[in-house]
This record gives sequence, C-alpha cells and structure tokens, in this order.
Amino acid sequence: MQFDPVLIHDWLTQTARRHPDKTALVSRGQRLTYREIEEKSSNLASALVLMGFRKGDRALICLENSPEAVIAIYGVLKAGGVFAVIEPKSPWPVLSSIIKDAGARILITYRHKLFRREGLKEDIKLPARRFQVIIVDGSHSVPHTYRRALKFSGLTEKLPVSVSLPRVLENDLACLIYTSGSTGKPKGIMCTHQNVVAAARSIIQYLQNSRHDIILDVLPLSFDYGLYQVIMSFMFGGTVVLESSFGYIQDILSLIEKEKVTGLPLIPSISALLLKLKNFPARQLKSLRYITNTGAAWPVSHIQKLRENLSGVKIFSMYGLSECKRVSYLPPDLIDQHPDSVGIPMPDLEVAIVDQKGKRVPTGQTGELIVRGPTVMQGYWRDKKLTRRVFKQGKYPADRWLYTGDLFRQDEKGLLYFVGRRDRQIKSFGHRINLTEIEKTVSRLEAVLEAAAVPVPDDIGGEVVGLFVVGKKGTRIDEAQVKQFCQQNLEPYKIPRHIWLKDSLPKTPNGKIDYKALTAWLKKPDPDAAPEKSDKTEKKSSGAQLVREGQDKERPE
Repeated sequence: MQFDPVLIHDWLTQTARRHPDKTALVSRGQRLTYREIEEKSSNLASALVLMGFRKGDRALICLENSPEAVIAIYGVLKAGGVFAVIEPKSPWPVLSSIIKDAGARILITYRHKLFRREGLKEDIKLPARRFQVIIVDGSHSVPHTYRRALKFSGLTEKLPVSVSLPRVLENDLACLIYTSGSTGKPKGIMCTHQNVVAAARSIIQYLQNSRHDIILDVLPLSFDYGLYQVIMSFMFGGTVVLESSFGYIQDILSLIEKEKVTGLPLIPSISALLLKLKNFPARQLKSLRYITNTGAAWPVSHIQKLRENLSGVKIFSMYGLSECKRVSYLPPDLIDQHPDSVGIPMPDLEVAIVDQKGKRVPTGQTGELIVRGPTVMQGYWRDKKLTRRVFKQGKYPADRWLYTGDLFRQDEKGLLYFVGRRDRQIKSFGHRINLTEIEKTVSRLEAVLEAAAVPVPDDIGGEVVGLFVVGKKGTRIDEAQVKQFCQQNLEPYKIPRHIWLKDSLPKTPNGKIDYKALTAWLKKPDPDAAPEKSDKTEKKSSGAQLVREGQDKERPE
C-alpha cells in the first residue's frame, strides 16, 4: 500500500519520480522539468549541509518570483531548514530586522541588494557569526572584500561527494510567513510541514486540481497566496507559470493564451485591471477552468462582471488569513445567488462566530470568527505573548481555537459573510463604524472600480469617515454622485465626510490597498485642497506595488 507524503519536499520528489520530464515551472524564459527542480534542489540541500546548515536553521529567500526562488525553497526544506520568503523590494532596515528576528543562518538574495562594486554598502552590516550570504546573480563576481558570499548557481550543481540529509518530521517547522498585519512590525507565522500540506490538500480538493492544470502565479512568493500556488501544483503534478507581477497586462494575457492557463488566482486589484480594459479579453482567457480570489474582500461588481464575460469559468470567492492559510470558499454554483458570501469552511476545518466573551452568537448576528483544525499555525515566532492572545486552549494540546480578529456573520444556510476587521472599526460621534462596510457598499455603485475608507481625525466627533474612490475607465463619476449613493444606502452617521477621487490607489507588494500610504497622504497640510501633482508623487513612490498605473496599456516599443 502506498501512502501520500507528509513532507512538502517529498511531494516534489514523488511527482518528479512519476512525471520526470513534465514541465513543472515556466518562468523568466526558462522551462524546468520536475526532474531538473528535484535535482537542483537536492544539490542545494547537500551544499547547505556541507556549509554547516543544520536542521531547524532559518534561511531567508529575498528574491523575486523566479526559478531560483523555487529551487531555494525546496533546497532549504530538504536540508531540514525553515525558509522565509521576503519581498525583495523591502528596504534594508526591514530586511535586517527580519534577519535578526529569525536568527537567520542563510540569506539568499541579489548582489545589488547588499554590495557595491568594491564591497558591502556602507549602511549595511551583516551578522558576524555563522551567517552566510548566497548571491543569485550568476553574471557578477563576489566582491573581493566580502569573500563569505557564495554563488547560488554553483551550489545547485551536483557534488562529487555523497551527503546525508537530516531526517525531517511532519511536525517540524517548514516556514515562517512574515506579515506586518495591523501592528506594522513584521511577525513570523510558524507553520509546520503538516500545516502546509493539510492546507494545500484541502484547497486542491475543492478546486478539483489535476496534473492537467496550468496555474498562472503573478502573486509574490512572500505572500502565502502566491507561495501555495507552487506548493499545490507540485503536489498534484501541474505546471506553474511564474511571473514577478501582473506587469503589462497585455503581455500577461498573451502568456495566458500561449500557455493555455487553466487556473488564475486573483486579488481585487488584478480583477480591477481586467475590468478596466476597454474590451474584455474573453478570447485570451478561453482556456481558463477557474478563477480564485482571496487576500481582500472581492467587490460584488467585480464578480458579476467576470460572470457576465466568463460564463463557463468557475469562480471561487474565498477567505483566508496567513495564520491558517485558508478558511472558506464559496462553491461556484452559489456565486450568482450569494456573491457577497465567502462560503463554507473548507475541508478539515471548523469555524464558529463568537461575541467578546467567547460565546457563540445567534444566526445572522455579527461576531468574531474563530477557527480550529490542522491548518492553523503553531504561533508567532518568538512572540509568546501575542500567541497567547490569539489562541484559546481546549481540552488537549492540539485542541486550540484561533481568534482571527475578523468580524463575520453566518446565515441560516451556513454561509459565511465577511463584515470587516475588528481593527478597522472607528468610533465617530459615539457610533461604532466598520470601514470595510463602507467600502463594500460604495463598491456596489456601477461607476466605482475601487474604494478605500480611512479614519480622519475630527475635533468634535473624534474620527469621521474619509473615502478614496477610483472610477471605472470610460465612466463619469463625481463626489456628488458618490455622496448621494451613500445617503441612499448607509445610515447618516456612516456617510463619508470627505471624498477624494483618484486615478489609482497605492498598493502593497501583495497587491492589497496600502492604507498606510493613504493615511500618510491625509497628514499633508489641507489634503482636501492638495494640488493635482500630489497624485504624481504618489504614483512615483509606489514602485513596489503589484499593480501599477497604466498597466492596461501595451508595452511601448
């Protein structure tokens, strides 16, 4: 009898054994087979062990979506290590703090990230002991003043000696998912092999993935939504088309058509770009079998437009958080009747909605969503206080409920509805307001493409609602129209006091709306009267964002 693997990297080994010559990864002009990724990652694992990398050591992978990033992930796992993929555009102070927090033994990154021609950049100090830098840029030599750096390409070649790799168990840590969350300070979410494999298997089950699926992954591997596309595909034996971002949308659409992509993971900012095109590219998307969304609330208008233009494509509206990967999905046959729902708990997961005392609330009432199951994280790395705050212990060690901090309600059919983040509530003139509710309401306006609600300080009310709005291409929208719609659909105290019309909204590297950037803009003197050139400043400063202004235009010659 043959059993399924319990370790992330053993799934790659099994698939490579079954389909060695099948294309596993298409990225940056390269087409790598399962055999090639298996061999290169095994060679890297052996090299790491020879370098003194030990079971449980942490390795930071600060790379863009690329074959090297994927090989690095599996090489670290085979060496018994714990990987963390870090957004490559992270400034050095952020990267340095994560290196220190993780107690990293290895940093795999680009030469330009750390070095000038003559050596280390002046403002960069690396840990002195047992810390190894591995440089991916194969065309550049390592600066002579820092000989400790090694070339990545040389470490993926077959070694002349045999190396014994450590024994790894399913309850060993596999990765740290670093996320700033609501606090702004990066925190490492600890996931074991069992956590990752359990989550991936549940998602594969309801998406009904098979080795015939070809997934386009434009989401950063530092974002768990993007990372799992690779892990899942290597489990079911599919092909991943890995791009560093949505880039120039026409190029991506051509790639979808060329590679006959069947699965397209989206976030709202990407669906907004698709719907912003003058002519919807249905012909180029005809190979799609399904589309998914998670990471942020999906506007109902986006869902409805995609359904109109892609009637034969299954659309999965989902909800998740990095602390347990995924929580729920809406079966595609319910999307038309309940487009504002995020569905039912995914397989092997239990949820409940509770009040502030931890007591379950009646059907239809709003409360905090709590979750239990094998996909739930082990806790926050080196932060026992925060870990204790989000967990409630049950009758035995594995019986723990994760308190998500997200507000939900559940209808009589058992369908879940995301109301908003608990930390996105404000108190205005004595009334409690959830800013996500404002955004979801305004997004129903036909001319609105995106909306972002933020708290604005008020001398009398404490805080009032400010609203940023992006209109759909080719439609007319003005402040009066938005305000009238709010008056018709919101209680008086929830109506935004300030409305700003924008061409685009700043995004984080994960493609989510960057509320910090919007709040910073509000701190400018008299933002209501800010000159138009402020928009240009915002666009220039948001170079790290996944979705850039003008992506719906063809690449210039």
